[in-house]
Amino acid sequence: MKWGIGAALLSGALLAVSRDTGQFGWLVLVAPVPLLVFALRAPKAFLVFGLAFIAGLIGEAGPIWFYGRVLPLIYGLAVYQALVFALVVVFMRGLYHRLSPAAAVIGFAAMTAAIEYLYGLVSPNGSFGALGYTLVDVLPLLQTASLAGIAGLSFLAAVIPAGLAVLCLKPRDMATLAAWGVPVVLALVYGFWQLAQPPGPSVKIALLSDDRYAGRIYDHPEANGEIAAAFNAQIMQAAAQKPAAIVLPEKMLAAGTQLTSNSVIVAGLHGPVKGGRLNIAALYEGANTRFYLKKRMVPGLEAEYRPGHAELATDIGGQPGGIAICKDMDFASDLRLYGKRDVALMLVPAWDFDRDRYLHGRMAVVRGVENGFSLARSASQGLMTLSDSKGRIIAEKRTIKGPSMLVGDLPTGKGHTLYSRISDVFAQIMVVMWLGLLGLLMWRRKT
Repeated sequence: MKWGIGAALLSGALLAVSRDTGQFGWLVLVAPVPLLVFALRAPKAFLVFGLAFIAGLIGEAGPIWFYGRVLPLIYGLAVYQALVFALVVVFMRGLYHRLSPAAAVIGFAAMTAAIEYLYGLVSPNGSFGALGYTLVDVLPLLQTASLAGIAGLSFLAAVIPAGLAVLCLKPRDMATLAAWGVPVVLALVYGFWQLAQPPGPSVKIALLSDDRYAGRIYDHPEANGEIAAAFNAQIMQAAAQKPAAIVLPEKMLAAGTQLTSNSVIVAGLHGPVKGGRLNIAALYEGANTRFYLKKRMVPGLEAEYRPGHAELATDIGGQPGGIAICKDMDFASDLRLYGKRDVALMLVPAWDFDRDRYLHGRMAVVRGVENGFSLARSASQGLMTLSDSKGRIIAEKRTIKGPSMLVGDLPTGKGHTLYSRISDVFAQIMVVMWLGLLGLLMWRRKT
């Protein structure tokens, strides 16, 4: 029992460090191992469930720290995530004892990816909380997203620690080693090959921000003149470097604000309308201005906003580009619509919660790998980020309460990813595999 408690606390602590909190995502590849080793040897399933639930709850410390002050629903989501983790561990234990170690390893990963996919179909938060986001800094494995989406990353992030746990108990079981080792090796080979491919042409992008004005237009619309003057000064300064596009953060200016430059400008606007509000990305192209409406709202904070339903594409330095706003990037299905158009880069105004700057910014980076586009994301209270279509961070800067500017040459993507063409086929295969193993397990229990 003491060993079990220690294993749960150790795994929970490692999960908390690896999930959502910064540049230690690779730890997820070993974090569950102590708990899984104990679970596979423990005599009672209910004990395993309880300890796994505790570990899973500890593992959600990051999101609770990020959002607990402003989004109370995060506490319910943390309990849900811990419950799912406990069920997955118990499922693996059952497969290990009643079918085979190989089935246990694959079942652990398949159930993880399957439940995340099914949850994402109905969740107002999209794929938020998916295990696969932990691999965003493990670049060779990250390339799997271009084949199988976030489900492929979650499969890898689960199958590796499950395989290592069984390896600790059965080091001579070559069949089990092959069952999880072969997919991982193939993913690594593909990843290194992808990273060696040449990028598309580079375009210069300027990202602007100023946290003094984050959200100010919402409560003080009379301040728009001051805010617009401050950003026009930044735009003039950025224009001296002749960027192809300039991106301002989300909800920074009032609807109707005019901005001028020889560069394309994308600016986050906010405006009241009859019966609600609009969250707008205005695309200034010389004398023409077009508008994109944010599709996905933050539950509990943006209930009064009217969602948009259309994409907005443009030309950025001779390359096809697209526009999205902040939380839109949490939804793989929405960004696949741009992937199918083979856009080369996305311009994304955003507004984060400061503490979640790394987590939320990197979720957007994964969308780029899935669909083969580069990303220019300008946030308030977060990070200004330029990343290429392979997830490499080209340039990045934390915003401050003052003028912030990030200018860089961004290699564009080429689109044409398998994932953008076949959608969530891999995730759906994981659902079928999980249900098949569940059926076999139930049949074995009866016999």
